Amino acid sequence: MSIKPVAGAVALALTFVTAMPAAAAESTTANLGVTAVVADTCILTAGTALAFATINTTQASNETVPGLVTVVCTATRPGITVTLGSGENASGGKRQMESTGGDMLPYDIFTDSGHSSAVAVDGKLYDGAVNAAIPVALPVYGQIPAGNYNAGAYTDTILVTLSY
Repeated sequence: MSIKPVAGAVALALTFVTAMPAAAAESTTANLGVTAVVADTCILTAGTALAFATINTTQASNETVPGLVTVVCTATRPGITVTLGSGENASGGKRQMESTGGDMLPYDIFTDSGHSSAVAVDGKLYDGAVNAAIPVALPVYGQIPAGNYNAGAYTDTILVTLSY
């Protein structure tokens, strides 16, 4: 038995196997469409209420507190208007809180902490532009005028309106 012819046949077979390209995996591509619609809208929140501290009824008080109204729109708008209503207990153009006993406690709302720019009943809190997706924070400052008031828990609710 001769080893040379078998060795030659094996060498020849190895040459064909190593010379053949490896089987390539096939691939194909496709495009996946992606769409969305962002509604053209604005959102108004009155997130921080005006919550006055306890008032000492034996002496005049001049309480001040901050609150916050926020507007965010999905599109830039050259002009929006935010107004503050009269509240549920206004009388003679003056906002008032009412106690559970029916007593009234007057208060004012301002756009500045120095209380120099009052927001009238049904008056404008803001009149201006908004940029898309950037919240506009509108601080509001409440103030109870100096005076003596009956003891009680007082409340009111003001309608905040956004026009755009």
